[in-house]
Amino acid sequence: MNHAIAEAHDFLPAEPLGGDLPAMRPAHAVPFWLANLAVWVFISLLGVSTRTLFFGNFTDALVVTLALDAIGFALTTLAHEVLRRRPRPHFPAMGVVLLVVLASIGGGAVEMLAAEGLRGLSFSTGEFQQAYGGRIVPLLYYMAIFMGWALGYFWLTADVAARTEQLHRSEAQSAATRAELQQLKVQLDPHFLFNALNTLTAEIPERPDVALEMVHGISAYMRYCLDHRDRSACALASEIEATRAYLRIQELRFDAALTCGVDLDPEAADFPVPHLILQGLLENAVKHGLRPTTGAPLRIHVGAQLRNGVLEVLVSNPGKYAPGQEMLGGLGLINIRRRLELHYPGRHHFSITQEEDRVVARMILQGAPCFA
Repeated sequence: MNHAIAEAHDFLPAEPLGGDLPAMRPAHAVPFWLANLAVWVFISLLGVSTRTLFFGNFTDALVVTLALDAIGFALTTLAHEVLRRRPRPHFPAMGVVLLVVLASIGGGAVEMLAAEGLRGLSFSTGEFQQAYGGRIVPLLYYMAIFMGWALGYFWLTADVAARTEQLHRSEAQSAATRAELQQLKVQLDPHFLFNALNTLTAEIPERPDVALEMVHGISAYMRYCLDHRDRSACALASEIEATRAYLRIQELRFDAALTCGVDLDPEAADFPVPHLILQGLLENAVKHGLRPTTGAPLRIHVGAQLRNGVLEVLVSNPGKYAPGQEMLGGLGLINIRRRLELHYPGRHHFSITQEEDRVVARMILQGAPCFA
């Protein structure tokens, strides 16, 4: 509550809480003066009804109510402006309560003096004079109103300040998460380029024609990366096309020792997935799938299907999966796990398992990725 006094302007902060974040006051926020006016109109309606019963005269009740409640509206508006413009206080909770009590007594005293002045005006009837009841009645009446107004004001501004602080933390966390995702994505390009250039260097002396085709494949893949560098998510079909270019590079590198197949469910083609999310899985499949020395070609298979809004992507290769092997997968698998945690919190599954004679990397995604 002690931070709320200066935090709320028009019931929401007009300035951002720090840094370059945009102002967080929504367009539908109600201006303070309008909300305060609505409160005092409600108080006036009750006041006119009550005073009409006591005074026995509607005109007197209306004039007195309008005069006194107009003063109340002015005093509360002035209090809001004073609290808004002064530096943020650091009162303890009891200090705020004491401030409310003293301000309510002061406001009640002003209203009491105003009511005392109205009693001598010519419009006042005998019924009004008799029903006035002395100075104590308006003092207690408006003390109660000002106290209720102040408690409601501080409660509302404290609530708004807490919500604004929470929104500020959420936006800061969101900005940090976006920065981390961007950094993770940036790590992939040099990682792929390093491996591709090493491969190309080995092919140029012995197979220049193959090396030239590999250059075209690398160029096409890097063009895709550049064209989509500002996107956090892309359609699965686009990612699959990029993987075809990558797999073609690997086929040229290993010739008959490597074959690749892609099976894409047409319904899954437009499903949004994180950009370059498949690259690490393919690199891992090539790296570990080539280790057996049986002479059989390495057959890498990529499959994707959509069921009830849930996407399942499989990347499999022949081989034996050893416990702890995933920890040796290097940057690619670590990158994939972290990106899935950020894009699909609580809505994804990622595993590498042994299924018969093949190692299968399974990625299950539900819904659209965050930060897309």
